[in-house]
Amino acid sequence: MGDSDSESTLHNNSLWWLACGMLALLANSWIILSITAKQQKHKPLELLLCFLAGTHILMAAVPLTTYAVVQLRRESSDYDWNESICKVFVSTYYTLALATCFTVASLSYHRMWMVRWPVNYRLSNAKKQALHAVMGIWMVSFILSTLPSIGWHNNGERYYARGCQFIVSKIGLGFGVCFSLLLLGGIVMGLVCVGITFYQTLWAHRRRRRCHHQRAEEASSCSSSAHTTFNVPAIVVEDVRGKRRSSLDGSESAKTSLQMTNLISAIVFLYDTLTGVPILVVSFFSLRYDT
Repeated sequence: MGDSDSESTLHNNSLWWLACGMLALLANSWIILSITAKQQKHKPLELLLCFLAGTHILMAAVPLTTYAVVQLRRESSDYDWNESICKVFVSTYYTLALATCFTVASLSYHRMWMVRWPVNYRLSNAKKQALHAVMGIWMVSFILSTLPSIGWHNNGERYYARGCQFIVSKIGLGFGVCFSLLLLGGIVMGLVCVGITFYQTLWAHRRRRRCHHQRAEEASSCSSSAHTTFNVPAIVVEDVRGKRRSSLDGSESAKTSLQMTNLISAIVFLYDTLTGVPILVVSFFSLRYDT
């Protein structure tokens, strides 16, 4: 009775998963098109947002759809998981889970860098560093998540022997510990960077408000210190190839800066609340109680 109820629940949920997957495909495709449609030069944060949306598209298109389709076919026929499909599902799911976590952390880090050290951020080749970060994120995520498919798993009871048991404790202790630690590190890094960004932004707005009230008495001293976050000095540097970069490139108004900070913070908190922390908790308890 319990097994039939569980199968019925999985079958019913599969339809909702497919519907949510289609919604995610449309929403994230719209985000990518909205960003890439701009004719002007794209900023590092915009590139990272595109990569994050692309990661969500792949998550909906491959592991989510695969799991839902297999569950639907199991209900209507004798079809079941096999070794190849299970390995592909596990590899893509954990690759995209880690890539999403690290991309969100990279978004948070770049925003903190831009707000906390604006001159250094604009004089550095931030776009190139963002692309390198994305390459590193995908390389690390893919290598770690592919290892269970080529032998780094529990040989006593393999996770693809009966169905597809993709919880980390069923795959292997080593993989489960590494995945959980990397996920925890990405979540903590994102939250810390968001906290620093918010502190810097609120501190700057408080200074601006204070100087506004004291402008009659301390106009000269306040005007030079209150706007350091958003108004940076005009500095031009030239690299060995003769390419020049100005510290004013990509400058934002106070209103735009606050909106971008709120957007990145919302992304980080939504990810941590709905995805990162739940996956981490499930992984921890599966390792702790081997269940």
